[in-house]
Amino acid sequence: MIKNSLLALATAALVAGAALPAFAAPAPVESTDVDTSYLTDEVANDYTLLRLHEKGINAASIEEWNGKIRAFVVQEDGTQAMQLFDADTLAPVGL
Repeated sequence: MIKNSLLALATAALVAGAALPAFAAPAPVESTDVDTSYLTDEVANDYTLLRLHEKGINAASIEEWNGKIRAFVVQEDGTQAMQLFDADTLAPVGL
């Protein structure tokens, strides 16, 4: 009787152990499955505007223009002047 009980208990433990992986956390999402729909032009422009502000450029607004960044920079007298910047480095670009 004890032998049968031990055998039944061992069998139950094996079955329960086999079921545990079903309760494990799901596998991580592959990088190709990441939802990037929130990356709009507006978000990209806001990020570029933030980068310009970090460089000390008081830009009021920006837009991508012919492969460059066109920024409307507030001057010390309060007027705005258009300036062009490299899209990658944000270095000023001459006309």
